[in-house]
Amino acid sequence: MDETTKQKLLDVMKSKLNRQLLYYLDVCAKCGACKDACHIYRATGKAELVPSHRADLLRRLYRRHFTSAGRVFPSLYEATDLSDQLLDEMYQAAFTCTGCRRCMVYCPFGIDLTWVIGVEKAMLSAVGKVPEELNMLADAAIEKGNSIDLYREIMQDQIRSLEPELRELTGMPDATIPMGKKGARVLYVALAGTGSILPPAVIFNLAGEDWTLSEFEAANYGYFLGDTARAARIAERIVNEAKELGVEEVVLTECGHAYRVMKHLDEVWSKQKFPFKVLSVFEPWARYLKEGRVKVLRPIAEPATYHDPCQLGRNGGIYEEPREVVKAICTDFRDMTPNREKNWCCGGGGGLVAQTDLEEFRADTGLVKAEQVRATGARIAATPCENCRLQLALLNERYHLGVEVVAVTDLLVRAVAPGALRKPEQEPRETAREQEASA
Repeated sequence: MDETTKQKLLDVMKSKLNRQLLYYLDVCAKCGACKDACHIYRATGKAELVPSHRADLLRRLYRRHFTSAGRVFPSLYEATDLSDQLLDEMYQAAFTCTGCRRCMVYCPFGIDLTWVIGVEKAMLSAVGKVPEELNMLADAAIEKGNSIDLYREIMQDQIRSLEPELRELTGMPDATIPMGKKGARVLYVALAGTGSILPPAVIFNLAGEDWTLSEFEAANYGYFLGDTARAARIAERIVNEAKELGVEEVVLTECGHAYRVMKHLDEVWSKQKFPFKVLSVFEPWARYLKEGRVKVLRPIAEPATYHDPCQLGRNGGIYEEPREVVKAICTDFRDMTPNREKNWCCGGGGGLVAQTDLEEFRADTGLVKAEQVRATGARIAATPCENCRLQLALLNERYHLGVEVVAVTDLLVRAVAPGALRKPEQEPRETAREQEASA
């Protein structure tokens, strides 16, 4: 490793050494509580995949380069010099972790190991040692923000092509999907594919909401890279759009990390207070059902369960509203055990779904979640996160679970839209990941 690269890595690490990180690096007792809470270790039994071991790579580096004792007695204090080998180990540790933070729930000291791993990601991003898929997707999002005028007309044509089906589903001849509507109360932010645009448009129109569709997608791949500068630039597109339109609420689609970034992180990154509320799409959905603005026409009889996405639930605080929606439309709801903050990660988060070389790893480490789904006896597995749906679909195939994996909003449309007669066995609409792959 050349000295320039080494210094850049150490400079990034030094910039992250606040009181919180120092606490995490100092107090870990390596008690093993995190390994028992980790779906990856439980499925594989590999010591190098224990959460505390992933974080220990940074801890050893900190002791070697930032403490006097580690400089003088490195072997005594488990201090390790920065090297290409350590960087390779750090890459594997950082980019095979889903960031689910279940380990933090069970840690007796409350250590947020995902925070520590986030610092490792930031260091790796600074020297370009990151998964190429995530890097390309982050750059593409920024470029779209810089060149939105080139995309706007194409997007509007695509949106207009969805409106005939929207009118058929809603039974409303004047139903539309507005874009760029100034003064709208709600700005809805979807993903790249039509699958996260049409179903919510059905609900917004049935509820009589004053809404408009964002020109940008909710996904934020800068966040997966640990690159807060790029993540902030990607989020900034939506913030600026919301300010320009003068909306009261920004409603994020079924995407766990997108909600967490906008709700809990971006105000810190951008050092500003938003002049609008940030909501998960399930907050208005649950409200519409309670207020009778959307009515259940065809209750779903098949036994259904619900998977808590880690970013939306454990990391975002949204547990009840999606359950309220599923319970309102499904007559046989069966919750998983454990659930909510103790729910098992599906194995697809942290950007792992976008890394094609990790498919077998995801299938293997998703065993715990597959067993949890099977135990419910459900025939429908609903989850409000595209990464989770893609992962659950993989587990459904690998472990022969015999469930229909479905977005919660799709399930809601099936139950409330007058023209919704689409059967589960029909082909789903193109997902954002499929659209990005074909672009």
